[in-house]
Amino acid sequence: MRYRQLAVGILMTVATGYVSPLLEQVQAQLINDINNNNNAFNLSSALRLNSIRPTTNGLMLSVNANPQIRIQRENNPDRLIVDLQNTSLVQELHQATVPMNRLGIKQVRVAQYSPAIARLVFDLDSSNPNSNAAWQSQYIAATKTLLLTPSNQTAQAIPINPSLPLPRPISSPRPIFSTPTVIERLSFSSTGQLVITANQPVNYQTSFDSASGTYSLIVANAKISATLQRPSLAANSPIERIRLSQVGNSVEIGIKTTAGWQVRETQRMTNQQIQLQISLNSVSPNNQTPLPNSNPVIQNPQNIGDRRRGVIFVDAGHGGRDPGAIANGIQEKDVVLQMSLKLGQALQGLGYTVYYTRTNDVEFDLEPRVALAQRVNADVFVSIHANSLDSRNSSVNGVETFHARNSTVGRELASYVQSQIISATGANNRGVKAAGFYLVTQTSMPAILVETGFVTSPTEASNLSNPNYQKQMADAIARGIDQFMRVRGR
Repeated sequence: MRYRQLAVGILMTVATGYVSPLLEQVQAQLINDINNNNNAFNLSSALRLNSIRPTTNGLMLSVNANPQIRIQRENNPDRLIVDLQNTSLVQELHQATVPMNRLGIKQVRVAQYSPAIARLVFDLDSSNPNSNAAWQSQYIAATKTLLLTPSNQTAQAIPINPSLPLPRPISSPRPIFSTPTVIERLSFSSTGQLVITANQPVNYQTSFDSASGTYSLIVANAKISATLQRPSLAANSPIERIRLSQVGNSVEIGIKTTAGWQVRETQRMTNQQIQLQISLNSVSPNNQTPLPNSNPVIQNPQNIGDRRRGVIFVDAGHGGRDPGAIANGIQEKDVVLQMSLKLGQALQGLGYTVYYTRTNDVEFDLEPRVALAQRVNADVFVSIHANSLDSRNSSVNGVETFHARNSTVGRELASYVQSQIISATGANNRGVKAAGFYLVTQTSMPAILVETGFVTSPTEASNLSNPNYQKQMADAIARGIDQFMRVRGR
């Protein structure tokens, strides 16, 4: 009715040149309605997708909060539709294409599907068996990162309304940034870290040519700086050569290592850098899974138990440049390392053979952790972590143990360990929970991830940094594992 009155008022104004009070009233109401709608939209679109980049095991999205996600599959053509609800895109991402060529995905198209939905369209490679994988999400609040990774389940095809718009196809991949990225510097440290630095976020793909032993990166929409800084390679350097080539609008970077060495991606500290680790290749030629150069193996005879008793793989979370959770003067990587070493000692005392991911402050990706546990044919995988929340939630505390979804044996192991921890420490029991963490879903043996307490709780932070409490926690975890192994006849 208001807008019918507005139309009448406009006709009166056109006819007479007189602005009636009725018109002024309806105009004011209309402006108020528009403002209210805008406010409602701003509230519903408070989430913002700021960037997206491929990783070795999925996609990493920078989102300021955890969005609700709707995932559906469409056949002919094969594609996966991922809708982030109540989420808007930064302008640079709208109608962008991110090349993948991995995990059964050719590319990912990004668009603002509606004012309150950011849509990702995964164009699938039907010839790749990985294209049938279901996808899952994990939001890491500390870094405001949403990880999208394939699970080991098969996605069910769900028909969608063909009349609904999709991000329009782009004839050739359009980089997220229209201004070319400038490759400015390459640096190589004494610890084997090769860092490629650009003037803005980098969109790239990697490949490895086993025949020539060359690891290659293709940086899309890029050019080589006229003042490029390159490292000087010593005669005994594990890198034989680094070659940069301008190929059309892309820069190709080829890294050839000497025999026995390999290149692997590591976690980036900034999206303007590509970080690679040059390490000893300690796997057989038929196994292309990279392993860290400081291979966590049994080094001393006193560490060797009766292998028939069981092999336990102890994984201390984070490490090196990745500190994990930080609060109340402690870093997660430090306390979980001490706890893991004490756990290993307790398990050895019970007769088990123990392998560690790390015994000092070094950084490892998730994939090598799982790969080594597989390689040593461990009977149990246990990853030790500490929890955190926003500083305003410092009263939240307690211990929780995670296992893979739909894993009965994983839930059994987690239950034994959680029960022993609560009995020994008296900590708040946050329960046994299922999760899609990479470390517990990608292992073939029973696997758990123990969150031993909250560093953001002053009381628990004090406990976690206390050697006596660390031993109390480690001994309890060891008893839980031993109970699980005995019940299973080991």
